[in-house]
Amino acid sequence: ELVRLARAGALSSAFDESRLGEKGFKVTVEDKDRKLPGGETVASGLGFRNAFHLDPRMKADLFLPCGGRSKSVNLTNWRALLDANGAPRHRWIVEGANLFITQEARLKLEEKGTLVFKDSSTNKGAVISSSLEVLAGLALSDEEFGKHMVVRRGEAVPKFRERYVEEVKATIARRADQEFALLWDTHGRTGEPLSLLSESVSAKINDITRAIEASSLFDNEAVRRGAFRLHVPAALLELAGMEAILSRVPESYQKALFARAVASGIVYRFGIDVGFEDYRMYIEELALGSP
Repeated sequence: ELVRLARAGALSSAFDESRLGEKGFKVTVEDKDRKLPGGETVASGLGFRNAFHLDPRMKADLFLPCGGRSKSVNLTNWRALLDANGAPRHRWIVEGANLFITQEARLKLEEKGTLVFKDSSTNKGAVISSSLEVLAGLALSDEEFGKHMVVRRGEAVPKFRERYVEEVKATIARRADQEFALLWDTHGRTGEPLSLLSESVSAKINDITRAIEASSLFDNEAVRRGAFRLHVPAALLELAGMEAILSRVPESYQKALFARAVASGIVYRFGIDVGFEDYRMYIEELALGSP
């Protein structure tokens, strides 16, 4: 039923209640004094929605909070995510919304055995997709963009657009795998909480990004082209060509993309304890076209 709603682009309020089990229920934010199968009456659907993540009935192996309400789990209520015996009600929490859980609450939940993946790690796909969407707009001419990226009413989706979307998705999946592997391996080796490791990974990438931006590395044409070949989707390289991309995309955007891409590649490959020799090795391989 949820798949049907997603494919139809329908709201959750359109969920067919006949598909619910004996103990199942649907409460919309507009509901007032809604009676549930167990006899409980929900006075406000909105209030019920906003606090349901703390409800004892909310138990699952994987909890994926995707609402946009910051600090919904904090030091005053994090214990509500434990059962009567003090054990976690969720084995995994993967934040799909920024700041849903405060850092203090994340660490408390991790102490109790919940595996918490912080928003700074789990939401990188959104940053990647928006960045590559902008890149396509900058790298293609107006005519190329209109022909290959615009979906016109009643016409088929352009083949290039379909391929580009799939390559962007593949990039996101690859980066997600790299982020998870780095966090999981480092957590297993050091025992450091995943929430703190997420911050360490982000800090290390940011530090290296700033160092690259302040260096003359971008001026090394072999390294720059190697980085672009590695991080620009193949479909875009084939359609526009490297020369057009380098001439059309503003240099400031190129530098930002270059620095972030190289920094991420270094950290994902060598870890948060990356040293100068590792850094130099990666740069040399970029210049040779084989990182």
